[in-house]
Amino acid sequence: MFLFLLLMIGANLLIGFCAAVRVRQLIQSQPSIVSVETAEVFLNEFENQTVSDQNSNTPKSEKSRPEPEEVIPYEYLSALEEEAIVANSLVEASAQVLRLEIGKYRARLVEIENQLRETWYQPTEDALHGIAEQLDTVNIDWLDKQAEASQHLDSSKEGLGAYADIGSRLCDTLFEQTAQIETTLSNLQQIDFQDNLNDVCRKLVLEIARLIDLCHDLRDKMTETIVTVLRAEKRLGTVDKGMKLDSLTGLKNRTGLECQLFEWWRDDIRRERALSIAALDIDEFRKFNERLGTEAGDKIIGAVGKYLADCVRSERGFEYAMRLEGQRFVLFFGDVGPRGATSAVERIRQTIDGTVFEYDGEELELHISAGVTEAKPDDTVPKLFTRAMTSLRTAKKNGRNRTFIDEGQGPQPIDPPTYPIRDKVITIQ
Repeated sequence: MFLFLLLMIGANLLIGFCAAVRVRQLIQSQPSIVSVETAEVFLNEFENQTVSDQNSNTPKSEKSRPEPEEVIPYEYLSALEEEAIVANSLVEASAQVLRLEIGKYRARLVEIENQLRETWYQPTEDALHGIAEQLDTVNIDWLDKQAEASQHLDSSKEGLGAYADIGSRLCDTLFEQTAQIETTLSNLQQIDFQDNLNDVCRKLVLEIARLIDLCHDLRDKMTETIVTVLRAEKRLGTVDKGMKLDSLTGLKNRTGLECQLFEWWRDDIRRERALSIAALDIDEFRKFNERLGTEAGDKIIGAVGKYLADCVRSERGFEYAMRLEGQRFVLFFGDVGPRGATSAVERIRQTIDGTVFEYDGEELELHISAGVTEAKPDDTVPKLFTRAMTSLRTAKKNGRNRTFIDEGQGPQPIDPPTYPIRDKVITIQ
């Protein structure tokens, strides 16, 4: 009996020993196996940490607390919905809404300017005083809209994320605009309507012209903000057609130009095809605005834009005229090198130079300056635009009504051939 017990104990010890050896072999061969005890400890520590994070007052900068979200105001969403515009961020929505509101503000300024021109030859103190009051009302209303936009951006700056810098610059732009408009309001308050009424008219014209220039500057910056966001979010390929067209000329606008470049480089990913662009500007355009008024200036821009579209060799397939901003245009030359583009630009420049534009029975002599450059394989849109605009400014500084080209060594003048141009008269309606 005793011997039997000893045998049983020995057998149990042997079985236990073998089992221990086998378990050890399994653990060594598969180190990912975790003991039940260790897993329980891990789960307990995780649960304790989660509870601790929930109960603690964690600063905003720590990962345990979600980042604040930007909220697009309902009135912005409603305004954009009416125009079938989709904005994915507060910065984009603010720029889009301001762009729309700038158009309305500018239209009201042009109406007031037209009223002033109607009373120019027989001004009365009451009429001029009424115009000054209208300017005051319009500008105060516009300042309220700017302040509202700045407040929305400033209150959501912690949630703007990647667009925080753009939002900050947008606020700075609005602040600068506000300061300049307030200066104009101060000037209006200081006008003495007991003075010579013709002098009062001139002062009002100057202040209105200054305000309209501010409109144009802000409009262009809003467009640039929108294009920057679309480019960063890779949405240029999905922009609605209406956003790409300029209502005044019917040409593609700044956004349309950006989309055109995006599509061109998307289809030519290796950048092997030739591409050139030319920046054009109507010379001394301000004198037409000052003498004839902003409304007439708009009609001149519209006529020139449509004429440029007629002058472009559209049968080549990839040549387009587009409106960049104000009285500036861009010619897009796909599959054309810089020399070929320069020849085309010179032909167009000389055509406009030899054309008579008639407005309200008056003959207007219009001239353009141009800057041409070729797209390089490593170009970005800003780099390409900078070279073209630098060449354009150089042409203007060197006498206007001429073309400069940048082929990599900076802007250089060209010695163009003289093209046979037929005299033409265009009546501006």
